[in-house]
Parts: sequence; C-alpha cells; structure tokens
Amino acid sequence: MKRCFAAIVTLALLAVCVLPGAAVAEGDSVYRTLYTGEITTLNYLYTSTTNEFALAANVIDTLVEYDQYGNIQPSLAESWDVSEDGTVYTFHLRDGITWVDHNGEYYADVKAQDFVSAAQYVLNAQNASSTASIMYGLIAGAEEYYLGTSTPEEGEDPYPVTEWETVGVKALDDKTVEYTLKTATPYFLSSLTYVCFMPVNGDFLAAQGENFGVATSNDSILYCGAYILSEFAPQEKRVYTANESYWDRENVHIDTIEQTYNKEAETLAPELYRRGEIDAASIDNTIAQQWLSDPETADLIHPTRNTSFYSYFFAFNFDPEFDAEYEPENWKLAVNNEAFRKSFYYGLDRLKAMYVYEPDNPEMLLCNTMTLADFVTYEGTDYVDMGDLEPITALQDGTYNEEMALQYRDQAIAELTEAGATFPIKVLMPYNPSSTGWDEMCVVVEQQLEGLFGPDYVDIIVEAGPSSGFLGEVRRVGKYAFMLCNWGPDYADPETYTDPLYIDNSYNFMDQYANQDEMAEYYGLVDAAKAITDDLGARYLAFAKAEAYIINKAYVIPFGNTNGGYSASRLDPFSGQYAPFGISNERYKGAVLLEKSMNTDEYFDAYDAWLEARSAQ
Repeated sequence: MKRCFAAIVTLALLAVCVLPGAAVAEGDSVYRTLYTGEITTLNYLYTSTTNEFALAANVIDTLVEYDQYGNIQPSLAESWDVSEDGTVYTFHLRDGITWVDHNGEYYADVKAQDFVSAAQYVLNAQNASSTASIMYGLIAGAEEYYLGTSTPEEGEDPYPVTEWETVGVKALDDKTVEYTLKTATPYFLSSLTYVCFMPVNGDFLAAQGENFGVATSNDSILYCGAYILSEFAPQEKRVYTANESYWDRENVHIDTIEQTYNKEAETLAPELYRRGEIDAASIDNTIAQQWLSDPETADLIHPTRNTSFYSYFFAFNFDPEFDAEYEPENWKLAVNNEAFRKSFYYGLDRLKAMYVYEPDNPEMLLCNTMTLADFVTYEGTDYVDMGDLEPITALQDGTYNEEMALQYRDQAIAELTEAGATFPIKVLMPYNPSSTGWDEMCVVVEQQLEGLFGPDYVDIIVEAGPSSGFLGEVRRVGKYAFMLCNWGPDYADPETYTDPLYIDNSYNFMDQYANQDEMAEYYGLVDAAKAITDDLGARYLAFAKAEAYIINKAYVIPFGNTNGGYSASRLDPFSGQYAPFGISNERYKGAVLLEKSMNTDEYFDAYDAWLEARSAQ
C-alpha cells in the first residue's frame, strides 16, 4: 500500500501574498543590486558554494519547493507516492515543464530521465561533484556505484564496478521518476531542494561535454526555472529575466534582476541606494546607527531578516598541524583535558563577542545549542526544547559563569601540570580577513578570556589567515587551536547538525584524536538516533541526547547565528520562499518589490503577521 500526496498548492503560491507593512510597486519590476563575489561555474551538479547555489536556485527547478511559510509544495512534480515502509518515493511530473536556452527558446520537455541523467553525473566520481555524498548517503546502491567509478589511491585495489541498474534512481516512464532509499528517511523530501537532485537534459549534457556549465557564457546550461540568465559578463554584470515558458509564470512577480559587479560594493552600496541607483544594500552597524538617528534616513532601513540557519560555534582542534612556535604538543595535552575545555565553555562571554555582529540586540542571535532554534519542531515543541537539550536551552544568561570558569581553570592547571603541560597554554585563533567583523570578534575574545583567566593560564594568539582559500589552508588541515566555525543544514532533521562532528569530519578531528571512549559513546548515540525512522518524536529526543552529550563535554561551544544588522531593500523580506536549509531562501520566485524599503516598525509588524499566518498553516 502506498501513501499518496496530491498537488495541493497553498494560497501563498497562488497569488501575491504581501504581509502588512508596505505597498507593492506597480508596473514592470526591475530589482537592481551589486555583488562582489564572482562565480566560478554554472555547473550546479558540481558546485557546493552558496554563491553558485543562488544562481542555480533561480534558473533550475526541483521536484518540490517551499512556500513563504516553510511548507513543502509540489514543483516539477505535481504529486508523489511513498511506499508503506518509507523507502520508495515515486514522483509524477506535471505537464508543460520545458527546457529553454539562454534566449528562452524551447529545447525539450523536462522528463523523468533528466533526473536519472543528473544522478549519473553526480555519482560518477570522475566528475568530482561536491554534493555527491548527499546523494549517495541516501540512495540505495549509490555509494557502491560511486566508489566503482573512483580512481584508487596508489597501491590500493580498485573498488568493484557496479552497474547503474543497481542504483535506486529510475525513470519508470517519461513522467514518472522513482527513488529507492537505503532506509526510511523522514527528511528525504527536504533534501530534494538541494542542487544534486536538480535535473539535467542528458542530450545537452553529452553535447557540451567538459564545457557544460563553464562560467564564461550563459549558453553552457539549459533553463527550467523561474528565470533565465539572459546576460552574463563575469566581473561586469548578470541579468536574470523571467522565463516566459515557465510552468508557474504567474507567481514570478519580479520581471528582471540586474546584478552589477563592484568590488567595493559593501562600501558604496548604501550611498548608491540613497541615490536610487540600486534597490538593496547591506547596512553595517556604524552606518545603521547614523541612519537611524537621522529623520531623513531612519525610514530607509530595517533589521535584516534571519533566513540563514548557519550555526556558528567555537571548535577545539584535536589534531593541531600548526607550526612548532605555537606548541602543538602542549596544546594536545590541554585540549584533551575536560576541565580545560570547560574553563573556556563557562569563561567565554559570548554576549560580548556577539556584540560585534549585532550591537543592538546581540542576545537575540545567541544560541546555547548546535542546532538553532526554530529549525524543526515536533507537535508544537521546538527541537532545542526537547529532552536533554531543554536545560541547556533554558539557561537564561547563556553559558557564561565566571565562578565555574575559574574553578575549572584551577582544576585544569592542577591536572595539566601533573600531565607535563607548560603554562601559559598557547591558543592559536585564526580568522579570515575577508569576513566582516571576524577580526574584531577575535580581539574581543582574546581580551575577555585573558582578562578573566590571567596571562599565566592562556596566551590567545589572534592571527589573520589567507583571505582566499581559508578553509582549505586553515580549518581543513588543522592549522588552528580554537576557532569560530559554522555549519549550514542540508535538510529538515537534527541529523544534519551532527555532520561537522561526525566520523572523518574536517572540523576538529575529534573522532580520531579525542578521548576514544567518549567518542564511541557520542557516535553510538548519533547512530542510535539515525536508526529511528518511524517515530519522529523518539528520533528527535535521541538526537537531543547526543547533542547535549557533546555540549556538556565541551567539545564545542555553541555561539549562535551572526546574521544580524540592517538592510535597505525594496524586496519584501516575507514574500518569497522560506526554508531553514537548502536553496529556497535564494529564490526570487514568489517575492515582490515594494515601493520603498520597510522601516523598522513596518518590518516588525510584517514579521508578527508572518508568524501569525505561519502558525495558522
């Protein structure tokens, strides 16, 4: 027996749904912005960068999408069935979905085989897709197929080659695509908005060969989404034009999106917005305070809506690969001492650190857990308020506790001295100089912790890393001791927040170099939670137990979300698609332009109305 999901589309996607706060602009709509970061590829089946996700999200559709309240809706699939055991999903494509070229000319119908062609590309290791692991982590037979296409390391035997027929991605006919999963996966539908599950026309892909998706011209891909990349001049301009052949054209309200390259965009955008030359600008905290105190500009800006669910946390590195001058062997002794880690856990004044990113309401961005609040709920209860996480979330003043911090400092000094460590412990804390505010935040942390503990306990060394390739040259190779890291969710389940700390992670290497008994216990808790697929409440409680364990042992120090500040924008922040993961928040479909930017009062009125409407869903 199968469960059938009909194509029910909410009112939010049937008409312009603007929440109270401002008037919608009349006539043809053009949205003009600046950008600083150029993309390196149009190949959405290869990339894993947000910049390139954002482009793909607007020109390629997925089987399902999200409405403005975070509800899954049909997209290229008008309906789907799920087998009784939850392992087979069968999607029925709607009529009238087509591929067009960069001029908007018809190329072919979108068919079920296009999803198979995309999967074959992603699961071929020679194509080095950055998101292949997401697909082969879910689909039956996919990992074995992927490994069979890989090139073995020198001296190693090749993996057995498996046939494509063993992979759980099938086109049953032109209008029906079937996915067979390794195991029942409660969050599978939410994964389908990720780029690796986007379709590709196999004939076009074969004809393009290595030129598919090259970032030199807009004719290297086809389009089946709300927009066409009608102009593309790298480091000059990108223009998106509404796709007139789009199956849901009536819900595309912005006709043209013009993005102009300017390496000084962050500095110039506010003034260009004031002059009416662009329609959106990020406003840093210094300018925001100036504008808010001036009656002529106070109504031009509003708080930035937090649509990012990137969780920021301070990570301890258990495999230091930094230079000898920073005493990596001494650091290994310190970081493997629980009292030392807990001295940081209780001693770090996160409110002072967050003030760098949000000077007005820093407490609103703090989170005591790795998983952010409002990510997922069960029967009306937020995941972070469930089970073992509830007392952690409930800490009214966060984790800062000076008395406990000093107690753990004294305990760590005694234990580490006996173990042969020398003081002060050198703590290398690098930052990316191209990331706004990170340097200032590191200085705040350095001064605050050294001021609390005294110079004889720790010597925190703040050091600039490279502005390009920072992750590859610093975090992924372990050239830090203590550093701010982040992780963005890929699907709607707490499991996604375990990924940066799971086995073979490239964040803090604790799986190999931390206390192995404690690691076995943590990974056992995670695996037990993953195994619960038929009871969502029990699954969430199990993940809460695992997350609480790793926090209580102070292997990480949760920080929160640094997406604060203000913006000036004619884009209605509550009209477009919304989801705390994937690419939905990057899409312009459904969004509308206002005559002018909301001010702060209008923003909060609209936000309250959105919350009320969302609760009524």
